[in-house]
Amino acid sequence: MRRSTAQSKGTIEDRPIYVFDEWAADQDPEYKEVFYTKLLPDLRNRGKAVVVITHDDRYFHIGDRVVKLEDGRMTVASRRTAKANLTTSAAS
Repeated sequence: MRRSTAQSKGTIEDRPIYVFDEWAADQDPEYKEVFYTKLLPDLRNRGKAVVVITHDDRYFHIGDRVVKLEDGRMTVASRRTAKANLTTSAAS
């Protein structure tokens, strides 16, 4: 509940950048689904910069860019084009 309150407060404050570090890791499956498929795309559609740190690879496809840290090295694992972003956002 504390995270949901903080999350709502951050949205109300209308920040330009949001960073979520394992935000939904300990949440129930329904909340995770809403977080990744509704909240994050909504923030992106509102022009917000969103950084999400997660180990949950079921939602990697939602990101505009997936950056992986392996053996101490950062690599860009995937990157979507602006056209793909608009298509995915419209479908959500």
